Amino acid sequence: MKLNEDTTGVAIYVRSSKDRHDVSCEAQKNDLTEYAEKQGYTNIYTFEDKALSSTRDPRPQYDKMISAATSSSPPFKKIICTDTSRLGRDNIEKTILIHRLRKKHGIEVVFKNMPNTGSYMDEVMEPIISSFDQMYSHQCRVKGVAGMKQNIKNGYRAGGRAPYGYKLKEVVIGKHRDGKTMTKTQLMPDPETAPYVKEYFTRRARHEPRKAILEDFHNKGVPTPSSSTQWAVSTAKSMEDNIETYLGHTVFNKHNERLKKSGKPDGYKGGKKWRPREEWVMTENTHEPLITKQDAEIIISNKEKGLRDRPYNKKTYPLTGVLKCNICNSNFTGDSGYYRCNSKHKIGCRCSNGGISQGKIESALSSLLSDVVLDFDNLKKIITKIKERCQPDDTSIVSDLKKQFQKNAIQRTKLIKLHMADLIDPDELKAELMALKEQKTKITSTIKEVSTTNQDVNITSEDIKKTIENLSKEIKHASPEILRMVFNNLFQEIKISPKNKKSKHPQSRIIELKGISIPFTGVKVASPRGFEPLSPA
Repeated sequence: MKLNEDTTGVAIYVRSSKDRHDVSCEAQKNDLTEYAEKQGYTNIYTFEDKALSSTRDPRPQYDKMISAATSSSPPFKKIICTDTSRLGRDNIEKTILIHRLRKKHGIEVVFKNMPNTGSYMDEVMEPIISSFDQMYSHQCRVKGVAGMKQNIKNGYRAGGRAPYGYKLKEVVIGKHRDGKTMTKTQLMPDPETAPYVKEYFTRRARHEPRKAILEDFHNKGVPTPSSSTQWAVSTAKSMEDNIETYLGHTVFNKHNERLKKSGKPDGYKGGKKWRPREEWVMTENTHEPLITKQDAEIIISNKEKGLRDRPYNKKTYPLTGVLKCNICNSNFTGDSGYYRCNSKHKIGCRCSNGGISQGKIESALSSLLSDVVLDFDNLKKIITKIKERCQPDDTSIVSDLKKQFQKNAIQRTKLIKLHMADLIDPDELKAELMALKEQKTKITSTIKEVSTTNQDVNITSEDIKKTIENLSKEIKHASPEILRMVFNNLFQEIKISPKNKKSKHPQSRIIELKGISIPFTGVKVASPRGFEPLSPA
């Protein structure tokens, strides 16, 4: 064991900056590992953050190292970095951290490439070099921002992911000295998601609440930007905040500077997320817009006025789940007072089946329930069939049970006679009688049960009429939730066909109903009566 070896271990921290690709993590790691091994350390903990800014980006490995160093039982007592800039470029934050590690937690912080004279000058040099680190960081930021602004002026993106509805398109602008292709990016509509962005903004310009639109998107299975199951209102707000981009413009310097605390985001400079509009850098008409100027003006005006969404109460569509398209077999879903074929919301679908008014089809089906399903003669026939099924067609079961009952009584009589003749022990007699008594109870119960089941169902015509009247009233004034339960219980499937323009009634449509209890092969929805049975089975 070497004299300088510390059995608790040593930590090395390496970081590559976005502006210093020449300072690779691998080179730092090899250099610092060799340096630590020469010092006699064998237990080396490596913490590595790649291509991250020390002033703007969260550094997960850095946070993990500091958390371990400031714990009650740190696994190491020394931290080694290549130079002060690797640990951080915020001079004040870094100075406070190093002081806390050294004085409060007893962690030695060593910078390998720092001049080490062994005198008081070493402590003086650290903050001086750190100041240069911070100055260099600011210079890099200024140069980077200038370069990004020039990209925007040239009509290219300054970086980052494409907003929802768009995808990135690479544009070749030349070649580097080494022959590699130089590219920039622009936005182009994403054929899968752009239609939904257009629909969202069109509906918002009509003052439709965000929640109503997003609820509709969820029911249609529209994919969310984050691939989560539910659409968040914050996602819709972000789309509206980014409305200049959706107008076809490329915008930069819109967000205010993000503040950090202990290496983590902590609000915005001045407490405001957005910079004044005069500070924005914007080049117009750089890509295809997904919103019209008229709709954008309405949305921006409402936002500036601080108008809030009107209260949104989720609307129930009673035929959801049973109403289907007779052309493509897709579900018909409720949308703004209409039922529409859901396949129309899928990219590339050209289903010709048009929507139908919610009131019209629900009224027709409610009339169908009252005039056909709840028809007195139809129900009377059904009750008659039920009675016939319940009538006993074989009395052999009851007859056998009665024979068992008589046999049980004879056995009990024989046992009593044996007891009176002193031919059976009293305890034995008691046990036998108890067993026969239990058998008698079971036989009696079974006879009663069978007799009750086989009794005639006593339902009068008046009972049927009263039930029909009550059901008709309930259906007429029922809530959408109750109607949905009724339709889902009565019908397994309702298929709706397109309008037949060549028929005598071009506005009429055929619907086919597959009932769970009562089947119908076809019903014509038309005015003024609302429906006409074609061929009930």
